[in-house]
Amino acid sequence: MGGDHQQGPFGPLYFAKGALAGGICCSLTHGAMTPVDVVKTRIQLDPQTYNKGMLGGFRQIIKNEGAGALATGLGPTAVGYFIQGWFKFGGVEVFKVLTTQTIGDELAWKY
Repeated sequence: MGGDHQQGPFGPLYFAKGALAGGICCSLTHGAMTPVDVVKTRIQLDPQTYNKGMLGGFRQIIKNEGAGALATGLGPTAVGYFIQGWFKFGGVEVFKVLTTQTIGDELAWKY
């Protein structure tokens, strides 16, 4: 099945690209959810004030503190998830290559 299909080379640049892509994607997707997390946290911490649901919470925060308040924690979130994505996706690539090298191409293609 995989006999004549050649992949690679799997050098440091290959793994760095996978890790970088994972870091960028995780930081972007999780960072984009920061405003939702801000509203959710406000609702949990102060349900008496923020008692109009998610959309109402967005409106309240923007009205009282400005839109920038929705970005509270964006920096640490983006950095933290960049690191997590770097190791998760970079690690998956390392795992796939090492596993294939250990069990052989034929078993890797089969399973």
